[in-house]
Amino acid sequence: MSNAQKTSGYTLVATLHSGKSMDVSVAYRGENTQSNLHIINKIPLEDKHIDLFKKLYFSFHESEKPREFEKFFVSEKYFYSIFKYVKAENIKQKFNKNICTTPFDERCKLLEYILMKIDKISTLPPEILASIIRPENILIDFDRHIHILYNFQRVFDYTQDPKLAIFKNIGDIIFTMLQAESEAKYNKALHVVLGKCKKGVYSSIPQLIVDLKKAAQISKNSNWLSYIKYQISLRKPIIDKVTKVVTGIAVVIGIVILAYNQINTNNYSDATIKTVSIGDITYSSGEKDESDKNVSTEKSASTGNNKQKQDITLMPGLDMEYEDYIVQYGDNIASICNTYYKDSSYVNAVATFNGIDASEKLIPGVILKLPNRTAIALYISK
Repeated sequence: MSNAQKTSGYTLVATLHSGKSMDVSVAYRGENTQSNLHIINKIPLEDKHIDLFKKLYFSFHESEKPREFEKFFVSEKYFYSIFKYVKAENIKQKFNKNICTTPFDERCKLLEYILMKIDKISTLPPEILASIIRPENILIDFDRHIHILYNFQRVFDYTQDPKLAIFKNIGDIIFTMLQAESEAKYNKALHVVLGKCKKGVYSSIPQLIVDLKKAAQISKNSNWLSYIKYQISLRKPIIDKVTKVVTGIAVVIGIVILAYNQINTNNYSDATIKTVSIGDITYSSGEKDESDKNVSTEKSASTGNNKQKQDITLMPGLDMEYEDYIVQYGDNIASICNTYYKDSSYVNAVATFNGIDASEKLIPGVILKLPNRTAIALYISK
């Protein structure tokens, strides 16, 4: 690095990599400010590196070279490639599955920007492109701008099949940005895209972007329940903390209430459960909800018309008190009656009141009207 300092006035800040084939450093030129930072790739000018030297030389003089590519020169026995350096978090740090709370749609949009930026610098030599488009070299600043760390230290790993390496590394970027989605079993379309990247099937980055957009849409629509579970899992640490706090508060409140009731026990008498008669109907009060009330619908023997509950027929639109119930996955009328009334013999009453067949398959999300148990008792007593 001392040669670069003497030749071009760069001052070393940090060494990112040091080896026999290459040194990668961060340096500044002029004032030591964030805007003056550069990354310098220093490579020995030897026969085995001549091919790379030629490719970089022509890339630097290309009209479509990356705008971050600021200098390329030779000094003594080394050649130097100097790029603009931006200090920012890389996507591995920013979108770690365990801490990431960025919405799926936003990450898909950022991923599209990353791939578009990679496509813009695809005029670089393939082994150079492969070495820099690794997740640890893709940076995102506070303004959500995408930057690339032009760190060539892995360039000699990609001299055999650089084009395949390019799409493998793009696959790593996709997996890093969408790790939880990529690991989800329901997301088959995204698995296909990652598989194609691994095999180097794609011929261009725009083609990959098209497939990725389709996969993202399928991922969003294919299994909403799994997607909701995933979104909840992203916020699990926060949910766990809130749950602990709420549970703690509930326990404290519960203890206070118990203590208060204990202190005031002698000031209150037990509430008397009253039995109310309405015509031929009797029921006990004091229960918490309608489903717990003990209702007797037996008529006097003189009427000679004892209806069985399972024969109750209620016309749709009948003026009767009812509660709305949202059908859940796996529900049927019998299971709903068992839960709500604690009695499956109300199946026919519920079915006729809603104008459907008792054996009809229920669609999750549909709202059923559950007639009030006491109202049914009054109705059949007439």
